Amino acid sequence: MAKKQQGTFSVEFAIVGLMFSFLLVFSGDVIIKLSMKGKLDRLSYSMVNILKERTQLYNEDYKITQAEASELNTISRGSLTRMSASSFNTNDLQVIVEELTFADIGRPNAVRTFNFGRQICSLNTTLADLEHLSVVTSWDRQATLYRVSLCYETENWVGELLGGDFRVVSSDAVIIGR
Repeated sequence: MAKKQQGTFSVEFAIVGLMFSFLLVFSGDVIIKLSMKGKLDRLSYSMVNILKERTQLYNEDYKITQAEASELNTISRGSLTRMSASSFNTNDLQVIVEELTFADIGRPNAVRTFNFGRQICSLNTTLADLEHLSVVTSWDRQATLYRVSLCYETENWVGELLGGDFRVVSSDAVIIGR
């Protein structure tokens, strides 16, 4: 009986070791992605608030210019570089700035979109789909909607083991303008 069980400890140890290694890789990947998700959430919220508040600074000009969108892109990249230290690669970030203005109450203009970085985002909804979030202000004007979307491509540790692609971490924030 003892002869038949020789080597079972080695086999069991190898299986448990393999499972433990996979658990460590999975945990590390999740931690990296959750950390980046938190950074992107905070940053997209901050950037969309800057868009909203800029109307106080620029004489109530509700339309975003290319220069303003570019400045938000620069701020976003600089903030993530400072937050992430050496692990952040600016080439792996896409910033999308959008606005939806209204010609009149219930009559939206075309969504204006400014893209920065390589195409890694796949947004499930357009800003036009969120038109119902806009309200009529006390000045009898339909409020502008702004959205900032940030997408970052991370390492694909678990995806390489499972044969999937879990690279892109994204966040977007929508806000009603003044």
